[in-house]
Amino acid sequence: MALRGRDEFDDIPDDELEETILERLEGLGEMIPQCLRNAISRGASWSIWGARNFWYITRQSIWIAATTSLIMFMPYIIEKERSDLEKTQVAIFY
Repeated sequence: MALRGRDEFDDIPDDELEETILERLEGLGEMIPQCLRNAISRGASWSIWGARNFWYITRQSIWIAATTSLIMFMPYIIEKERSDLEKTQVAIFY
């Protein structure tokens, strides 16, 4: 077994060494088998795809429902207001 040389990290106590999140993820990536990493990656990709499509369909559905209800009910609301205004004017004059 060959002895390795000392580097700058050997002089720093283990309590003071801090890993970044990327370094931790890289270390976890080395622990998990490649086939499992591929399955997790595919699952995450499908989840993101599904969430985006769900958001798109929901947004389009809300837009269609809102515009359709405006087009359908706006003439009724205008006529009702006009009718109520006429009734109040008739009541005022008599």
